[in-house]
Amino acid sequence: MEPEKIKAIIREKGFSLVLIGEELGKTPNAVSAVINRHTTSTYIATAIAKIIGKTITEVFPDVVTYNNPVQLRNREQRMRKSQELRQLLAS
Repeated sequence: MEPEKIKAIIREKGFSLVLIGEELGKTPNAVSAVINRHTTSTYIATAIAKIIGKTITEVFPDVVTYNNPVQLRNREQRMRKSQELRQLLAS
């Protein structure tokens, strides 16, 4: 998916890169860099894919890092456990 298309869908859903960055604990520049393929972050890319309502491989089919199923599964598991831990520590 082209970066401008990703940004357009994000805007259509009522979100901004600033808001996404704040919720992820990242800068808007980091979110933009992932969208524009200047850097990779499975954490940010997965969040973007969820916002758009597609899989990470549908949104970023050209990014090899996101298209390795074993690597992706391990990162997704780590992200879920990290979220679980964050919620546990916040309570």
